[in-house]
Amino acid sequence: MKALQGIREILKVISQEVEVLPAVGGAVEDLERPDFEEREDQALNEDEKVFEAIFERDPSGQSPPLYRHVPPIGRAKEHIFRYFLDGSFRSYFLGTVLENERESPVHFAQIGACVLRREDDGSVRRERLQVDHLLLVGKARLSENVWTKLEQLAAQMKVKLIDLTEPDIVSRVLSDFDLRNKAGGKVRFEMHKLEAEMIREVVPHLSEDRWLIADGSLMFDPILKFLSSGDAIQPVIGVSKNFRKDPQFVYGRGPRAERRSIYRLLADLQAEHRTAAFSAHDGKVVFWYVRLREQKHLDYPLMGVVKAELVNPSQEPVPSELVDRLSGALVAERNVTPHGQDRRWHAHLYPIFLVERAVKESLLSREAVQQYLKWR
Repeated sequence: MKALQGIREILKVISQEVEVLPAVGGAVEDLERPDFEEREDQALNEDEKVFEAIFERDPSGQSPPLYRHVPPIGRAKEHIFRYFLDGSFRSYFLGTVLENERESPVHFAQIGACVLRREDDGSVRRERLQVDHLLLVGKARLSENVWTKLEQLAAQMKVKLIDLTEPDIVSRVLSDFDLRNKAGGKVRFEMHKLEAEMIREVVPHLSEDRWLIADGSLMFDPILKFLSSGDAIQPVIGVSKNFRKDPQFVYGRGPRAERRSIYRLLADLQAEHRTAAFSAHDGKVVFWYVRLREQKHLDYPLMGVVKAELVNPSQEPVPSELVDRLSGALVAERNVTPHGQDRRWHAHLYPIFLVERAVKESLLSREAVQQYLKWR
């Protein structure tokens, strides 16, 4: 509640400097866009739409097949994944501030990131957890005097002041004119920055036999830059439940080359199989798709599939054995499923579901925020 006290004090002081139109009914929670993760994946690699390079080395020396069987590798056989990272947030529209002919929405958000560590017996414990509180306002829509006062108050109250008008890779997929609409992307950007900090802290504890699964793409620049800094692949794999639907894939060479949409590529992908690995960002990122569940239990071909990514500093094709090993371990993480508790249950890895729940339980409830955050 201390954070809410600080935010409330900031609102009271600022309301004496500018006119305020409070949100009707108090703080209004911003709803998450169901397609935002897909649009974000597209924004992180918007220059590439056709992927032609199969970026893995088959031990036989032959050209890798388009699909490979990856039977589950359970923890009893090989305990590969030890750490699990995810982030979450809650965002609220508080109102609009008016200064002469300018106006800006005001949002409050909580962002959190958590890392769970799994022990040899399968139990999990919280390794790291951080929750930050944000106040989001459009700097370009306010006078210098009001913005300076906001900066001073935010520093005193230990609240992060975020400029809604500052461009970034995530929020740019939304309208620059409608700052209220853009706020959701800005909050996501700050959450990803927090996740990047967590990865930096956990990497020293990782090894070839102790991997981290990070929920979401590794193409987010602070993460990609950090994991590309060495010579070898860091033991971090990014796993996305939602991903872009517009890429095309070319398999083979010459007149026999076959071009497939992502729908066709994944429609032919059987349960406990993976696709060949493709390259992005000139080989700095290697990605592929893994089907966790049989299609007969699902509504359409893209359900039950996750996208996996590795950052590849050498920009050389990765060994097929490594991709097989990681994919088999991912298949084994599909149970227990959070069916009925999350609309993405079909593509959830259970440890990631636990991390996400741990973060959300650390955030203040909607009722507390709505009750406490008042302008006067």
